[in-house]
Formats: sequence, structure tokens, C-alpha cells
Amino acid sequence: MQRLLRYFLLTTLVFFTHSLLANELKNNPSPYLAMHGNDPVNWKLWGKAALDKAKKENKMIFVSVGYFSCHWCHVMQRESYQSKTIARILNKDFIAIKVDRELNPVLDKRLIEFVQITTGSAGWPLNVFLTPDAYPLVGATYMPHDNFVKVLKGLQQRWKKDPQLLMDMAKNRNETLTNMLQTQERTSSNQKISKVANNLQTVIMKNADTLLGGFGNRKFPSTAQLTALLVINKQKKNTEIDDFLQLTFNQMARKGLHDDIGGGFFRYTVDPAWETPHFEKMLYTNALMTLLYFEAAERYNNPEYRQVAIETLHFVIESMRGKSNAYISSLSAVDNKNEEGGFYLWSRHELPKILNQQELDLAYKIWNLDQANELPAGNLPRREEALSTLAKKMGKPVKLLEKQVNQLRNKLKAYRNKHRGLPKDTKLLASQNGLLLGAFAKASSYEPSLNVYGDKLALFLESLWNGKILRKSAADATKGTLDDYATVAWGLLAWGKSTGNKKSMQTGLAIAQTAWKRFYKHGVWIEITQSLLPQGTQMRHLQDGAIPSAEYFLLAASQLTDDASLRRNVENVLNNSTRSLEVDPYAYASLIAFSLSYR
Repeated sequence: MQRLLRYFLLTTLVFFTHSLLANELKNNPSPYLAMHGNDPVNWKLWGKAALDKAKKENKMIFVSVGYFSCHWCHVMQRESYQSKTIARILNKDFIAIKVDRELNPVLDKRLIEFVQITTGSAGWPLNVFLTPDAYPLVGATYMPHDNFVKVLKGLQQRWKKDPQLLMDMAKNRNETLTNMLQTQERTSSNQKISKVANNLQTVIMKNADTLLGGFGNRKFPSTAQLTALLVINKQKKNTEIDDFLQLTFNQMARKGLHDDIGGGFFRYTVDPAWETPHFEKMLYTNALMTLLYFEAAERYNNPEYRQVAIETLHFVIESMRGKSNAYISSLSAVDNKNEEGGFYLWSRHELPKILNQQELDLAYKIWNLDQANELPAGNLPRREEALSTLAKKMGKPVKLLEKQVNQLRNKLKAYRNKHRGLPKDTKLLASQNGLLLGAFAKASSYEPSLNVYGDKLALFLESLWNGKILRKSAADATKGTLDDYATVAWGLLAWGKSTGNKKSMQTGLAIAQTAWKRFYKHGVWIEITQSLLPQGTQMRHLQDGAIPSAEYFLLAASQLTDDASLRRNVENVLNNSTRSLEVDPYAYASLIAFSLSYR
């Protein structure tokens, strides 16, 4: 009996240990991956080992892509990935892989592209099923629990019935999509890239919301397109475009995209009037918005825009500084009480407990907070007009109102920092910190007191370079992709040029030279040195996304040097125009704008 009991305990322990080890994400340095470490799903990391396992066991691969501050990624984890029912199906019939999109941007880009083309829309959480040889088969974004169960069971039934049919389908679809995407890439254009600028301006303005500013129903900052308009319109002034740009800059700075209490910008607003943000704050968004507002301040000689840029950097320093003098990836949209936007919202019931009557009256006038809750946790402070305009309406000197508003901001900010919490993605990414160093470089002539932070950030980025390889993050030795090389080279060179930092110039130049050799071959960009997916589209030019393309940043970095070979590389790229740029110039805005300013 004792022997039987010992056997039972031993086998139970072995099974329990195996179950724990089956999920590879526990204690991962990525907060997004680590938060899935206790899921009952046997998550694997993306890599050769997981793909080999899929081939050996002849199982479909399920790839789930997301990031830490993504609200619906958290929802799908609670509903589905912590469900024993779904875990049982995934563990038995699939190889389940979890991916942090910020650590594997090229894979994310390929899968986003696949889902966008096959379904008409894409986003995160991104869920894609692959065949064992890694051909994408079908994909979707967020799926409620019951729908997800149906999809899993339906796919597995089809796989058991005729796996070869699904494998052939995936291969044929990949070939069709690749040929479709490469058709325009293969077609050269006789038109120089700079000559497409007029068409770009026309296309951007066709997409422009001239009543509310920005583009589309969901309002993203669209920094590549707005910067391109600034460049084009500077060369050939158009009053209508100037009006649209200034309307957009005012809307973004004063309404829901901007946190008027603590500073910084949210990723986008969910409505066309810039009222309600999606409450996550990304490092890349705030670095790019700093650069954009400095450009706008110079173009229109507008001190308000300049102040927005400087205050955004102060926000980043205060709220996003991590270890090693670098800056973290993002702040979550959901607060520590699981309330979306709860960190930033104020209710009429709460405010009188924090502010005296004079402060309360001012808060109501400045931010329209004297109303019923628009969201469950309260109202977002939004300022409809410039403080100078509000001061005139209130009969106050501008300096006095600015002082009072800053005191009010500091009081509310101190309260929320003390009584509220906000989860953070603490990854220190090379690419995003490269963007931020470029923003510090731009600020160096306006706010020299910030240079100490730029110097320390430059040292961090230099530490990721060993003379041959650039690491993607501070957490491990993962090799950087083209995005990392391009933005870090640009950031270091911009910093070196603006401050006279010779070490930054030397390191930036070395990284740029390596990037050209490693990622640009025979007139085609290679975004990652080794991909486990089947061959994708060969791109002669790279499209902008939420961040301007890596192609643009490497060109801009090379322009900051006196290296003749890098200059020749730039000219070769600019002389390599394709039909893609003519058909969809909006997607290549940063490249086209660069071609206009290149000397």
C-alpha cells in the first residue's frame, strides 16, 4: 500500500512538473509574455524548436500576437487563455505560440499583412493559424470564448479529415498574396521619388478631415503623413493645407489624444472628434509627437507647439524612465483596478474631495469637468482652447492663469500618482529608445537642461552595440532587426551632431554602415537576417506604419554623416522608384518627404 502511494505521489509530481514546464513563458523578461506564464495553455516561444515540434507531431501552429498595454489582449487572456476548456484543445491538437509584437516586429508585420489582406482588417490581439511548415492558413483578431472554441474545433476536424488540402491551400494562398504584393514592387517607375510629392499631397488631403483634423473615424497621430505635409507645404505654401495642419495640431494637443494633467499622448482616439482616447501610452508615440510638434513650432513660429513638445519629454522622463537610463515601452490602458482609463478620469463626486472651491471652479472652466460621467470612471480633462484665449475670456492675465492651471495640474497629478496605479511594460527596446534620443537631440537647442538625460540615453544605446551586433533590448542578446539598427543609428547620429558628442557619432556611423551591409542587398530591403516563415515579399521600398519606415530612418541617419559610401547608398535608393509609390504614396510619406529635403 505504501509502495502504491509512493508511486502515485511520484507520478503526480512528474505530471505536475511537466505541466509547469510545458508553459515556457513563466518569468520571461517580457512583461507581456510573463503575464501568460501561469495560463493553462502550454505556450511555446516563437523559434525553431517550436516549429520543429509542429512538424514532428504534424500539428497546426497557433500563433497569438499582442503586447502588454493592449486592452483586448488582456480581455482575451481572461476569457480564453485562462480557460481550461480552450487550454485542453490547444494543448492536445495545436502547438501554441505566444509572441510579444515589440520583440518580433517583422513576424508581427507579416502576420498583420496576411490577416489584413484576407479579412479586410487587422489588429491586436492577432491570432493566426499556420500549417506545420509555417504557412499562414487563417487569422483573426479578438474572438470571444465560445466563438474561439468553435474555430478551434472546426479547424481541427478539417485537419484530421484532410491535412494535405489545408497545407496546399495555405501554400497557394501565400504564393498568390506574395505575387500580388510584389507586382507593383517589380515595376520600376520612370518618375523620381521626389516627383511623387504632388500626388502625395493630393492623396493626403483627400483623406484629410478638414472639419475635425486628422484622418479617418479613429484618429491616430499619423506622424509620417503630417510631417510630410509640413515638408511639402514649406516648399510650396498652400493656405488650405496650413489651416488643416494647424487645426490638427490644436486638436491633438488640446483634446482627448493628449493628457492635459500629466502630459504625454495616448495612442489614438476611438472617435473622429478626438474626444475619447484608447488610453495606452506608447514610448514611440511620445517620441514621434515630440519631433512633430518641434517641426510644427518651427514652421508656424508657435510657442504653444514648442511647449507641448518640451512637456512631452518631461512626461517621458517622469513617467517612463526605467533602469539603465533608458525608457520603458508603454503604460497600460487599464489601471491596477482593471478599469480602462481609470487612471486618467475624474468624477464630480471625487473632485470636491481633492480641490478647494476656487480650484474646483477653475477645473470646471478649463476642462469642462462639471458634467455627468461620460465613461464609467469619470471624465477626461479636455481643453478646447489655448490658455491665452481662455485667459482673455476670463479677464485674467495669461501668466496668472498659466500659474494657476499648473498648480491645479500638479495637485491632480500628485493625487492620482498616490492613489491610483498603472501597470507598465518595462522592456527597454533599442528601436524606441533610438527614436527618443532623436527627440532629445531636437530638444537640445530649446531646452539644454534635458541634455543630461540624452547623454545617459546615448550611453545606454551604445552599450547595446558590441562592434558587430546590435542587441534588440537590454534583457537578452536577441539580435536587432533593421528597425533597431536604423533608429538607433539615426538617434545616435542626431544626438552627436546636435551636441558634439563624438562617441555617439562614431557608434552611430558604425551601426549605419553595418545596417546597409546586412539589410540592403541588390536593391531590396531585408528586415531580419533570419526568418522562420516561408519567403515573403521582396520590397524595394518599405511602408510607413505607426512609426515611419526603417528605410526612412536609415536614409536620414546616413544624411547626417560625411561618409561617401553611405551617401551613395542613399542616392541609389532614391533613384530606385517603383510603381508602388505612385499607386499608394500615402504609405510611403516619410520616404517621399525625405527625397524632397535630401541634399
